[in-house]
Amino acid sequence: MELKSSTLFKDIYDVELKNKIKELMDMFNDEYYKGNKVAFFYKDKDNTISYNEEVLFYAASTIKILAVLLMFNKIDNNEFHLDDKILVTMNDIRQDSGIIELQKEDTYYTLEELMRLTITESNNTAYLKIVDLLGGKAALKEYGLSLGAKHTMEGKETDCFGITNCSDMYIYISKVIEYINKDSDHSKMYREWMLNTTTKKVDRENLNGKFLRKGGEFGIAYHEVGYVEASKPYYLIILTQLGELDYKDEFINDAAKKIVDINKYIGDNLW
Repeated sequence: MELKSSTLFKDIYDVELKNKIKELMDMFNDEYYKGNKVAFFYKDKDNTISYNEEVLFYAASTIKILAVLLMFNKIDNNEFHLDDKILVTMNDIRQDSGIIELQKEDTYYTLEELMRLTITESNNTAYLKIVDLLGGKAALKEYGLSLGAKHTMEGKETDCFGITNCSDMYIYISKVIEYINKDSDHSKMYREWMLNTTTKKVDRENLNGKFLRKGGEFGIAYHEVGYVEASKPYYLIILTQLGELDYKDEFINDAAKKIVDINKYIGDNLW
């Protein structure tokens, strides 16, 4: 069964499932008609449900999963090593850089530390050092496009985050999960980082399995991207422009609960 927002209702014969999906779609429609851009993407092994899948958003920190994935690939090819020492100067420090902002002088970090901080605390200085090591924005763009994404690193020349949509984010997160499932020491490390992020949008208690995730926020951009290790595993992507609104977390968590309900129903009744 392949469920798409454009052909959704004529292809679904289970009335209860149809109602659950309609409730989710209505929630996003109501927000969109208020003038707030929102999108979601759900995919399990057999089904895809989406809303505004191709609509573009500022990527914010969601793009960091792609940079770390590319760096792991280069480490696996012995182009870099986890214990490589990387100098972070005082001039390198950017806002939203967590523990690195506390340094009082130019400081060396291992590459592993910078990669971990990029994912677990969404550290901007660590991320930008990794992008620089990879060859800059152009290298990350080339990598994203090679995976099949269409919009990697589009945007201002000086911006190293770019724009994205649900389609591109699914490509990134699915490639991350494909890497994690290799079950190597490096893949286990990446999985552990994504399970233990210090920032979160969706409350993990609202989900029905372990959540490998990466959020992103900047200005109005407010996103959650991840993979839920449920009995019927699934990808969960919610992209919004609700970042400056008081109910942004309520909206994302309500959406996640409805998606979980759909996943459980499919797993219990249609799988």
